Amino acid sequence: MGTSRLIASKTAPRPVIPGRPPAAARWALLLLGCSAGPAAQADEAAADAATGPESLSTVIVEAASEVGPAVSPTGASQYTTSAENIAAAPKGRTAPLTDVLAQMPGVAIDQNQQIHIRNTEGPQFQYQINGVLIPLDINTNPPFISMINPMFIQRLDLLDGVLPVRYSYATGGVVNIQTKDGCAQNSGDVALRFGQRSTIEPSFQYAACQGQIGSYVSGLYQQSNTAFSSATPGPTPIHNFTHQGQLFGFFSDRLTTDTTLSLLVSGVQSSNQLPNVSGLAPAYSLSGVPVPPPSTDIDSYLNFSDALIVVSLAGSAADGLSYQVAGSWHTISQHFEPDPVGELVYQGVASTATHDDHDYTLEGDLSFVLGAHTLGSGFYAGEYRVTAEDSSLVFPANEAGEQTSDVPVAVVNDAHANNVVAGVYVMDLWQISRRLSASAGLRWDMLSGFSSGHQVDPTISLVYRSDNATTWHAGFARYFQVPSFLGISPTAQPAFEGTTAAGPPGIPTPVPEDDREIDAGVVRQVSGSLSVSADAYYEWTTHYLDTGQFGVVPIFAPFNYSKGHMWGTELATHYQSGKLSAYASLTVGRNWQQGVVTGQFNFAPDELAYIDSHAIILDHQPLYGAAAGVNWQAAGWTFAVDGLYSSGLRAGFADTEQLPNVVQVNLSGERSFRIPGLGVLTNRLTLLNLFDRINLIRPAEGIGIFQSAYGPRRTLYDTITLSF
Repeated sequence: MGTSRLIASKTAPRPVIPGRPPAAARWALLLLGCSAGPAAQADEAAADAATGPESLSTVIVEAASEVGPAVSPTGASQYTTSAENIAAAPKGRTAPLTDVLAQMPGVAIDQNQQIHIRNTEGPQFQYQINGVLIPLDINTNPPFISMINPMFIQRLDLLDGVLPVRYSYATGGVVNIQTKDGCAQNSGDVALRFGQRSTIEPSFQYAACQGQIGSYVSGLYQQSNTAFSSATPGPTPIHNFTHQGQLFGFFSDRLTTDTTLSLLVSGVQSSNQLPNVSGLAPAYSLSGVPVPPPSTDIDSYLNFSDALIVVSLAGSAADGLSYQVAGSWHTISQHFEPDPVGELVYQGVASTATHDDHDYTLEGDLSFVLGAHTLGSGFYAGEYRVTAEDSSLVFPANEAGEQTSDVPVAVVNDAHANNVVAGVYVMDLWQISRRLSASAGLRWDMLSGFSSGHQVDPTISLVYRSDNATTWHAGFARYFQVPSFLGISPTAQPAFEGTTAAGPPGIPTPVPEDDREIDAGVVRQVSGSLSVSADAYYEWTTHYLDTGQFGVVPIFAPFNYSKGHMWGTELATHYQSGKLSAYASLTVGRNWQQGVVTGQFNFAPDELAYIDSHAIILDHQPLYGAAAGVNWQAAGWTFAVDGLYSSGLRAGFADTEQLPNVVQVNLSGERSFRIPGLGVLTNRLTLLNLFDRINLIRPAEGIGIFQSAYGPRRTLYDTITLSF
């Protein structure tokens, strides 16, 4: 695949714009951009193959020109999809974003709309929207409702492997999103999806353009019986209803021919039942409750809210300069409301838990084209203000953990911290020759708050185009990854001593993860319609970060393994010709870790001893995974089919057990009709899990696993859309 670059020409005279700030003010703004944080402009720059007068351009966005596999200008592995491809898939534009990503190479599915990219834990990848790095805690665990729905995506690039030096903190991969823009779309639609599992989902989107000001808004509401992955294998989950809503807006103002001011706003809110299973035996006795309620009647909820505002200014100036500076405000809250009777009887603890994170970030980049070199620098600064308020009812217990009284006692466990994440970097993208380029950089990062650390990380990669259709890449990078702040509770272990919720001793706060990775691969444009790629990586990890649900509260806590290594190989292909498109990928990989150095109290003593003396296979990715899909148009109809295969995650004591294969095939068919004076009416039928397989994603036992999780059973939806 080739690369696409946003180019600001310096040859044409600039128009005189009334009210434009003087040159001194513009240069001050450029200096501010240099001291801001990682936006998508400097670090993803690429120099033209030629370096003569014709190449007076600034490369801004690292991206492939078409969908499918590619190599980014800085040597990262890249897979691209578009709004059209997302909408054409069986689940359509309102599918969870993690379902879209799960169709890409190197991505493995998990419970509750969670995914793993290249064997990393769920939160260890980051989002970037319109060149701006979104706050890290937007990717929570469990991510059962996402701030980001595919409806507003115009283009999506998944970057992994040797990432540009501007990325740090969550480097399993970068989900780079370009949103729809009012001046590009200038249209709208309303839709209604309904079907089995009590599903009702209205949505809308609208785009408009007035002069240089573009506006795009979208909204979605959903109610269904699919809040979480079902805890039972049957077609209909037990106690799993959800009400959730999402709103998104993107507004841009082109202040000058080379300067754009933009505003992004987004918000989500949901109320979600926690799924139940039948037939559980009561484990504890509760005073005043002689007959325990059945386990199907436990009435627990996890409610979720999220809000985001991002303001950014991007542009270019004379002499090959480009910049972007952006600030964001973000708040996220997870509130767990227990069923006191049911959870005390069956779990021995009932916790009311509220975890909030209010954060503020400033970021930016400045790049400068100097002959065959594109030089870049920038920094990121973020403050993550986390508050955890946990109030629990537990039973007194002896040293063996046995209940000694049927009268519960209250335990209050509150925590808070201002977590500061900051980093600076410099880089050089050097076009050595017409076919060979090199990207090298160095960054320094630090973390303080619940945990602390600092690190210097180098990155270097080479990209070689052996001919016009073949691109080779190889590189090395060191990464600094921070823990998920929202689940940290440093005082939990001592607070529950002498109760039925007690655990063994251990270090309560996680530490940053230190990774070293090598990656190499090739992309071949076989023809104008067909592209193929192959990629392989190996990674050494120190203090690998993992998360788990250690108790009934579904807010996952981070912990560290001591040391380990990961490896993987990915094959991908994409075909596009006329009214037919198809893709396929195969992923093979393993993640081995040994020793637990923080969060030891989350493990049983025998399991902890085993992990300290044995390297275990983590449950983040199957040994074999595959995805494929086809979309074609014929006789006024559009048909689509996609599928996922997993050889099964690990489970059981120290992940020594292998789960069975997972196979899910989805299909859809739609037809559009033009209604004079109204617009285009489209009706789509979607069938999930065509073969109605019972797919066990997670068992009831495993590291950080609380209960079983199953994939969806066969489900039929109908979607009616009116475009105007």
